[in-house]
Amino acid sequence: MNSKKLTEEELTEKQEKVKAWLHILDKIYGVKMTVFSKSIGVHNQNLHNFRKGKRGFTEEKTVLLEKVIVLKYGRLLMLEDSDYESISK
Repeated sequence: MNSKKLTEEELTEKQEKVKAWLHILDKIYGVKMTVFSKSIGVHNQNLHNFRKGKRGFTEEKTVLLEKVIVLKYGRLLMLEDSDYESISK
């Protein structure tokens, strides 16, 4: 994945951004969360608990989830979020 490690603050910020994107995709567009849990290899309940703030993901899982969201649903997020920036470069 990435050669540099994220600081605790950067990881928390990235996790909050991913949670917000998951919320937008779920509530506005009706995307099922099983799509994401299967793509990053976690149990669906763990992803649900991550969204609710009851647990966190490792840096690797967070970065992988962010990339999956951007690659699959990046255009939808650009419509919703004006400060959206693509990491798929």
